Amino acid sequence: MTETTEHLGRSGGEITTAQNLPAEIVERYRRDGYVHIPRVLDAAEVDEFLAEARTQLHEQPTVSWDAPEGGNVMDWVAEPENASAQMRRLALHPEITAIAERLAGRSLRMFKSELLRKPSSGSAPTPLHIDEPAFPIAAAPVTLTAWVALVDVPVERGCLTFIPGSHRWPGDTAPADGEPFDVRPELRWWPQVTVPLRAGDCTFHHARLVHSAGANRTEVTRISLASVYMDAEAVYHPNPDSWYQDKVPDREPGQALASDRYPRLS
Repeated sequence: MTETTEHLGRSGGEITTAQNLPAEIVERYRRDGYVHIPRVLDAAEVDEFLAEARTQLHEQPTVSWDAPEGGNVMDWVAEPENASAQMRRLALHPEITAIAERLAGRSLRMFKSELLRKPSSGSAPTPLHIDEPAFPIAAAPVTLTAWVALVDVPVERGCLTFIPGSHRWPGDTAPADGEPFDVRPELRWWPQVTVPLRAGDCTFHHARLVHSAGANRTEVTRISLASVYMDAEAVYHPNPDSWYQDKVPDREPGQALASDRYPRLS
């Protein structure tokens, strides 16, 4: 199932803001665990941020995710907001962060961002997964990611696919490792929604939502920025059972993630 572009009841060229975001979109996010917001960036912003993203991807070290069966899923610059003023402005973009807080219904902090690159012609698909095990965060009932497309991302360029409603895990059974289907086999039969994006569009998804992305079968590299926002009262809590967790250099376990490194959004 492929999602059609949402017009949100607005004129075609209007930028989406927290103020003009309809209440039903907020309700849809909380029900489904994701939402597609078109036109959060204007054309000039897309041009500026894409140029800087390409510079950072060329100059900064990257982390690579390689598929077990071969091929590169994607690579990324970790925390580009700490190396680039433009990337920090995008990660803390006032409209994107205001929408994030409206969707979450509470005050948030930025945990980190990642500048993602899915290579052209031959990348591997991103497997179904949830993000939560990568975040060493406790006391955070809301953690979500804003995924901003800096180039057009049609289906054949590896756009995201979500399983609506899969963020509501029974109890605390969300897996720290392995496939989500191993814990909840019934999810194999739930509908999956694929969401193509225009450059400047954004999706927001809950940290427990099961999602994936296709392979990039085009000649254009897929470039996006994923910014993770967490509850303003979140606490550092590393999970030794997770196969991968982000490092937190300036906090001890049990300390609040409250510092200049993790700024409040509002």
